[in-house]
Amino acid sequence: MSWNKSSFVRASTSGDYGQDLVMKYLSDKGYEVEEAPKIRFYDWDVKGHKDDREVTIEVKYDSKAYYWANRRGTPEQPNLYIEFENTNSNTPSGIKMSKADFYFYILKTGDKDIAFVFNRKLLLEHLLSSSYKVVTNKATGDDNAKGWIPPLNELLISSRGYKATIDLTPYA
Repeated sequence: MSWNKSSFVRASTSGDYGQDLVMKYLSDKGYEVEEAPKIRFYDWDVKGHKDDREVTIEVKYDSKAYYWANRRGTPEQPNLYIEFENTNSNTPSGIKMSKADFYFYILKTGDKDIAFVFNRKLLLEHLLSSSYKVVTNKATGDDNAKGWIPPLNELLISSRGYKATIDLTPYA
């Protein structure tokens, strides 16, 4: 494995930024929020409590999807990268290991942070039954995982788990 500290720090920092956006959003909606422990923990990234309701959320922050879409010549049609396997141990990871209720995929679009919200279980069922291209995360410098790269526009259907689009920019 070629572990790259700078790419890990960048990924961790952007992940923390995305989680912070979601926590501020939930707080604004009246939820008490809890961040996942800073240890190896796959269940969820953010938990919210409001009245008798509890929600758990897996958060992904992607600042490069539109960059790659532009390079492909399809600037308004980004693909998502949804990790599902650790290639160092050949074990499930990412969306397959998460136990979260919801999957917030946040895309950086110009000066905006836009979250696409999915029911995690329905999204996973769709991904497992589809034939989306699978790639490693080598482009980020980590090269330790595999993920699907579905086009965002193909996921924005309720039967595939899509719930909402939320502009998180005010929470930055």
